[in-house]
Amino acid sequence: MPPWSALAGYAQTLSLPGGETLFYYDSFTPAGGAVHAGGGRPTLMLIHGLGDEADTWRHLFPLLAPRFRILAPDLPGFGRSLVQGRVSVRRHIQAALYLLEHAAPGSEAIFAGNSMGALIAQGTAFALPHRTRLLILIDGAFPSDMKASPGLLLAALPGIGNSHYRRFRQDHEGAWRSLFPYYADLDALSGADKAFLRERVIARVESRSQERAYFQSYRSLIWKQLATGADMGVDLLRFCGESEGSGKVSFIWGEADRILPPETAALAREFAPGGSFTLIPGAGHLPQQEKPAETAAAIRDAIAGSAPITGADGKF
Repeated sequence: MPPWSALAGYAQTLSLPGGETLFYYDSFTPAGGAVHAGGGRPTLMLIHGLGDEADTWRHLFPLLAPRFRILAPDLPGFGRSLVQGRVSVRRHIQAALYLLEHAAPGSEAIFAGNSMGALIAQGTAFALPHRTRLLILIDGAFPSDMKASPGLLLAALPGIGNSHYRRFRQDHEGAWRSLFPYYADLDALSGADKAFLRERVIARVESRSQERAYFQSYRSLIWKQLATGADMGVDLLRFCGESEGSGKVSFIWGEADRILPPETAALAREFAPGGSFTLIPGAGHLPQQEKPAETAAAIRDAIAGSAPITGADGKF
């Protein structure tokens, strides 16, 4: 999986404990030019969702890199991050924590996650509340009002979801069509975007390692939602400063999201008093791809409205 061409200069790899490899983009590189100069710049970690990779943020990099140090990993087992053994929500959180400590030790952090990545962002922020300036949840928040339908639960059973997934290896056109529900209007994207997305979805369905990571992550996600949904609400409330709220959470949602409609954020918002909520018109489940300028503006506004947790020199 080669990077989106404009991101190639930001590509990095990190050796994880056990000899595994985490791929990530880092604006603190020669490709970032002046972006990597100077101290005190907050670190913005962008975390992709299930069945995606760091290139989902491709259009946000040029819009956000002038103001923030950006880290965007391929979660373990996805994209170009090669791992052995079982993949889970917990393992994704551990990888995000390890990346932050390796690439930006001690820095003020902002965590933004899309879809499943929102859960990873939450877990990472909860582990580092003293260093987290803001948690940004993009078309994903936990606990959720989204009910696990019988179809979703069946897809999580070993063999059933996998069988459907593997059919796409003989039906690349079907794999391409499977992307359409995630967008308000996939046909409206640029020709370069559509060609890139088609190439990527075919590469994913052809990859047995990504199939394994997808379903292991999916089952872990379903289990966490069913088993610890109430605990996630308590954790979110605690992170926000108990009942008074501290404005540490911002929700950004595609107005036309058909996967997780905006109303599914209502429950999480109850546990995040003081948190902002921004709808992105004309965007589906992946507003960072369909409406990058509007999404970047919402992220900048959310960060501008949050209080820095460091001094002027960026030190703790």
